[in-house]
Amino acid sequence: MNVFEIISNTNIDYKEKRHLLALAAENTLSYVNLSVKTEKHLKKGILCDIFEGHAPYRPRYILPDYEKYIKNGSEYLGIKPPKDMYEVVNALMVIYQYVPSITGYPVYVGQLDYILENFLDTVSEGEARNLIKMLLINIEKTLPDAFVHMNIGPKETRAGRIILEIERELKKAVPNISLKYSKEETPLDFAKFAAEVALEIGKPYFVNHEEIKNLLGENYGIASCYNTLKIGGGSYTLVRLNLKKASQEAKDYRDFIDNVLPNVVDSLCEVINARAKFIVEEAKFFETSFLAKEGLIDINNFTSMAGIFGLYECIETLKGLKLGHDEEALKYGEEILDKIKEVIDSNEGYGCFGTDGKIGFHAQSGIDSDIDVTAGVRIKIGNEPSIYNQIKTEGRLHKYFNTGVSDIYVFDKTARQNVDGVMKIIDAAMKSGIKVFALNTSDSELIRITGYLVKRSDIEKYNRGEVLREDTVKLGAESIKNNKTLDRRVREVE
Repeated sequence: MNVFEIISNTNIDYKEKRHLLALAAENTLSYVNLSVKTEKHLKKGILCDIFEGHAPYRPRYILPDYEKYIKNGSEYLGIKPPKDMYEVVNALMVIYQYVPSITGYPVYVGQLDYILENFLDTVSEGEARNLIKMLLINIEKTLPDAFVHMNIGPKETRAGRIILEIERELKKAVPNISLKYSKEETPLDFAKFAAEVALEIGKPYFVNHEEIKNLLGENYGIASCYNTLKIGGGSYTLVRLNLKKASQEAKDYRDFIDNVLPNVVDSLCEVINARAKFIVEEAKFFETSFLAKEGLIDINNFTSMAGIFGLYECIETLKGLKLGHDEEALKYGEEILDKIKEVIDSNEGYGCFGTDGKIGFHAQSGIDSDIDVTAGVRIKIGNEPSIYNQIKTEGRLHKYFNTGVSDIYVFDKTARQNVDGVMKIIDAAMKSGIKVFALNTSDSELIRITGYLVKRSDIEKYNRGEVLREDTVKLGAESIKNNKTLDRRVREVE
């Protein structure tokens, strides 16, 4: 889309035009320096930078240490350490306007239950509830992007319960929410309440806290879709490998494993490192950001992400097997992921101090323009086996990913009357190795597209040509059309 097309587009509003115009300006520059081989992989669509722009000037995902901000205040923002609930809500609403990301909005708004819990007793119960509601409404109105993400848990707090109660009442797509779930730390009653809310509005996710804590330590957050990254850090970039297209370059399976895959994964790492290096050395992001100067982010907590998608089609192309149905397909899936991880780890990750100097491995959730290719390591929509076979299959695949992997399970509306049964499924999934379990019901007003939610009514408005506040509605509408999102298998809970 050229500059005039952006300016004259009647389907987008001012803020989206401004965002696209900035991207157009960035793309007047040459792409970051790459080898001829790697440029070819990008042009063929084997590699995809998800439209991050030619010359990145800020990390894709940033997870500020909001607890440190609340404790110390900010000289840059002129915010003193809050003393009561009014001041903490105000301080949060201020800083969110200054946190950059690839979307232009903060992709992480913090561990809000823990932050707010410390201030609840400074006001009455009614005031606390009203202030939390005001904060959530403010986030939804001023950060109208479904990749804006909040975390709660694993411990139950009064603030966490109030957040879920209000979100259930508001029924808004923004913010996305993850519950860090641990059988040891999360009371069953609170987990069941979270599941009840999720069955109604599609959030929160259930995050396997013990698994991710073992990978990244206690101080991690879930940002944007389901990216698992260190708080006070983030990810410079996310570049993804289309395994379906890569498989079409191979003569056979052995050629794919021995030759094609190492070649394209090396190129994947090259793009990632070139983009990360540009952010640090050319754009000098850390030298100019108040978040870095005030210690709210630290380069030592950052990494980059190598994403993959289309594993289902890759195995189908090379071996004629269907993941989730043919036991042998899982063996090939693990061999492919083993090889990718081996090649990624053989490359130094530029500035990837947050993941021990190696690029993080990520199962990318797909974008609206993907057609006939399955997100991450998921099973193709409409081809899902029984829920137990799906969990068993994907649980073995989730173990490879340290910076994000998930799947989505859609239940029949009758599951709302059997939350105990849903919790048994969630617990079995966590035990099987599932890292992020997203649940919804088939009749919910909020539809989970990949890692984000959109309202059915907003999709209808978009299809009528109305201009909407949330730019992610367009992505959701296109995903429903191109990726058959609404055809996911609906599960009954026995």
